[in-house]
Amino acid sequence: MTPRLLDQLDFDAFERVVILSPHLDDAALSCGGLLHALQGVSTLVVTLCSGNPPPVATPDGSSKAPARRGHVSPRIRRAEDIAAMRAIDAGFVHLSFPDAIYRRSLQTGKLIYLSARQRWVAPHGDDAAHIEELFQLLRRICLDLGPILLVSPMGIGDHVDHQITARVAMRLAAAGASLLFYEDFPYVADPRSGRGGGDGPQAALARLQLEPTERLIVPVNIEGKMRLLRHYVSQVPVLFGSDEGMRAAITGYQHDGSACEFFWRAGKARTPRRNRAIATIQAKGESAR
Repeated sequence: MTPRLLDQLDFDAFERVVILSPHLDDAALSCGGLLHALQGVSTLVVTLCSGNPPPVATPDGSSKAPARRGHVSPRIRRAEDIAAMRAIDAGFVHLSFPDAIYRRSLQTGKLIYLSARQRWVAPHGDDAAHIEELFQLLRRICLDLGPILLVSPMGIGDHVDHQITARVAMRLAAAGASLLFYEDFPYVADPRSGRGGGDGPQAALARLQLEPTERLIVPVNIEGKMRLLRHYVSQVPVLFGSDEGMRAAITGYQHDGSACEFFWRAGKARTPRRNRAIATIQAKGESAR
């Protein structure tokens, strides 16, 4: 029997639950049921990529905010998220890092991810400075709070911003946070979404060089999660098509016949014995040189 997350946690042991949200709807999409259940518990949702696009120079010497086709202004999306978090009585922080589609190389000034398709890749080397700055900032925000439960996406769907969030969360765990991964919804429920190919928890954890140790569930109050997600007016039609489509997606993501959200504990992947032996031989060879 899959254990229930809320039955497994001693919330008195944590100063706060901190949920990392790559974009301005991910926490609600993947953890809306958890947020609903945590009302009354000190909870902070930190959205990483919620900043305005960096302005670009125009031929006349002025600058303007760039637009990417099919993407809504971060200002509008921040307002939606503020309304959602206030409705669920959750604290929130919007960091000023831009979405991957707007980030530019510090070396060349050019977009790092040139097309929408390039979002479904491993983080680019030109993103290294962004990732390091993000870690340093989150270390101050999260670890200075005292003992926390850190809840992070695992990167199902392979979106680069979700992958970066998961990697930074692992560094925060190494620095002292208790880490729990959530399944990235709706990517995990729709094999056609993200990079496609039916990505799932096992593959996502393997990319992080982790292996699962425990899977936990949170039963979802369907009406409560739908009320929360309806605040994201600009995103629901894109993600679900309609209110009915949203209900079907939430209801269809089940455990034992009931709508649920899924969370994972994970540990460092064990190296197969043969590979460990090879690594040991190689290490001895290097030391003898």
